[in-house]
Amino acid sequence: MGLLRHLALRCADMEASRRFYEDVIGWRFISRRAHGDALDMSDGTNNITLIQQPGDSNRPRLEEGNEYIHFGVVVDDLDATWSRVLDWGAEVVRENVKERNPVDPDVRPPVSFKVLDPDGNIVDVTCDRSEWVGARMD
Repeated sequence: MGLLRHLALRCADMEASRRFYEDVIGWRFISRRAHGDALDMSDGTNNITLIQQPGDSNRPRLEEGNEYIHFGVVVDDLDATWSRVLDWGAEVVRENVKERNPVDPDVRPPVSFKVLDPDGNIVDVTCDRSEWVGARMD
């Protein structure tokens, strides 16, 4: 069986994405790549590489539900993460990752929500350690 241990995201502004994933999601910066247009982060298990996309490239943003890819993170403290999302000014697009309810920014979702990173990638955020079937949380 292959185990997912690496995710790479192309970023319009690699430093803005780094700050988002450090400040909001809680990933840890590891190092810059030698060529300077990529950096590595970690959630403690997985390597996440942020790659600066070329300045002349244009990746269209797609609406939630039609995105190319999205991914999910499990957080220990949804209240704290929600506060960081709001402080950051990130756009929350759904109140629940499964039911995809509309969001009220004045009410912290009870279990999960979908937020956009600086590049419009959708990040599912949940405190439910059994959110995704088959995912094991040690």
